[in-house]
Amino acid sequence: MSERSVPGTPFGGSDRPSRAFGSGRVCREPGCETVLSRYNQGKFCYSHEPMAVPRTRGKKIA
Repeated sequence: MSERSVPGTPFGGSDRPSRAFGSGRVCREPGCETVLSRYNQGKFCYSHEPMAVPRTRGKKIA
């Protein structure tokens, strides 16, 4: 390396592992047998997740 080069640091992700919530869990909707991802914190699959309205302070929706 020349004297003018600047040493860099390696580009990487987080040192902390992703949160996991157990494997083999099934959607709680009656009749649905969708197996949830171990990284999905919820109790329902995407199709049965209750609708959540985001909090929009001072903004009008529509």
